[in-house]
Amino acid sequence: MTVSEKAPPREAARGPRRPVPESVAQYTGVLAVLGLLVVVLAVTQEQFLSPANFANIAETNSVLLLVSVGLTFVLLTGGIDLSVGAMMGFSAIICWKLLGPLPAPAALLLAVLAALVVGALTNGLLIGVSGLSFLVVTIGTSSLLHGLAQIWSSGQSQSVYEHGFLVTLGSGRIAGIPYTVLIAAGVFVAALLVLRYTGFGRMVYAVGGNPEAARLAGINVAGIRVAVYTLCAALAGLAGVVAASRTTSASPDTGIGLELTAGAAVLLGGTSFMGGRGSLLGTLLGVMFLGVLQNGVTLAGVSPFWSNVVSGVVLVVAIGLDRIRTGKAMT
Repeated sequence: MTVSEKAPPREAARGPRRPVPESVAQYTGVLAVLGLLVVVLAVTQEQFLSPANFANIAETNSVLLLVSVGLTFVLLTGGIDLSVGAMMGFSAIICWKLLGPLPAPAALLLAVLAALVVGALTNGLLIGVSGLSFLVVTIGTSSLLHGLAQIWSSGQSQSVYEHGFLVTLGSGRIAGIPYTVLIAAGVFVAALLVLRYTGFGRMVYAVGGNPEAARLAGINVAGIRVAVYTLCAALAGLAGVVAASRTTSASPDTGIGLELTAGAAVLLGGTSFMGGRGSLLGTLLGVMFLGVLQNGVTLAGVSPFWSNVVSGVVLVVAIGLDRIRTGKAMT
């Protein structure tokens, strides 16, 4: 159901009546598959149920969650951002370049700010204001950012091991919980509250549900689109810096290909590729499924390349299921 079919323009300004999951049924599919995967791994892999392994899953997928949260906002407006992987490498290299003249905390913040600004001036303005195709623009942005990161780094990974702040950020813990997990959890909770309880969140759903009805209701459609692409870029920038801190190296190839994995997680969690329907809780479940799957592949001693194959299959299946759900909703 779209805004234009059932709701007058005044209701479009408030967004869908229930922008959060309408029922547990929305997650039945991913929950069932995740539960089955957990049972199989618990039976076949002795190490799977250990607390250390669960902590490893959470830490390993903290970067994926950061990127997936940003992509959820974009997908809810009916778009996609294929530049998030390149943005990660771009922000990691920016952080490395700034580590000489600036303290590490300042370098980190400025790298994230650079990602935010670049995302606003490229994807945000070209898609939101100029109305260009999000596929063309984000692919172009991806090529641009990856090229700049390679030029500035001479195509090589650059060590940040000598900077204690970043090393601590990537490996430190509070009460046994990694800093990276706390950062990802904090961002997730903040984004969940914004999407569920603020006017901005309701407008995101309204724009994705029916842009024209949202415009007639007085919503600045272009402004919302600029905002979500800017937010997505900032979170990708943060993910790039976090990834660099975990590996103690900044690489121009950091995050390349992660946009597809994050897209699979978001779509698998029930967010519609057509926009207007989905939630961050679903995204979290999608990230958990892919994280457990990758962990299971590793524990089983299978080549890690198979995880990419499975992620690709999951992405195709998720898009197919989304089209089926969308078709049923429109009938």
